[in-house]
Amino acid sequence: MKISISYIVIFLVFPVSLFSQKPFETGAEYIRSFGKGYNHTKVAARGESFSSSKSSFSAGITYQLASSKSYSVSRGLGLYFGYRYSFTDKVYGNSPFAGARILFSLENFEGQTKNNSLFITPWAEAGYHFLFADRYFVAPSVGYGRTIKFSNDYHSLDEDNGGRIIPSLSAGYRFNP
Repeated sequence: MKISISYIVIFLVFPVSLFSQKPFETGAEYIRSFGKGYNHTKVAARGESFSSSKSSFSAGITYQLASSKSYSVSRGLGLYFGYRYSFTDKVYGNSPFAGARILFSLENFEGQTKNNSLFITPWAEAGYHFLFADRYFVAPSVGYGRTIKFSNDYHSLDEDNGGRIIPSLSAGYRFNP
């Protein structure tokens, strides 16, 4: 457990030194995923680096919490990468954004097998980035994506594949140069 926590800390803090001339954000994210019979929650540790006044790149490590509202109950880890485009030039202010992400997740279906199933979920998102006191941020967004199963079926049902609505809420701390 200590090893995985140290990897998360390194993953979130190390990029700060690489992008010290641009703002960098680190925090947590709550992600819901709704599809046909599919209703899951993911939590994430995330980082976001602003490459210019209008764009940013993000990455995060997710953990899927088991849901009793889905037919197939699963848990698992994931990794996502994303890009966001701001509709204003305000790096140090509030702004609407649109973007895209791709999530790679390994899900283990409880009670069925110890093998993980690989799922890839690309999605488009739109939201609003709020900045408070030049250091704290909150960014609600809503997206639409499609989950594609890339491995053998390990006792999951068909609700794992297909389109889904993906609302999310991220919050955390901003490191300004």
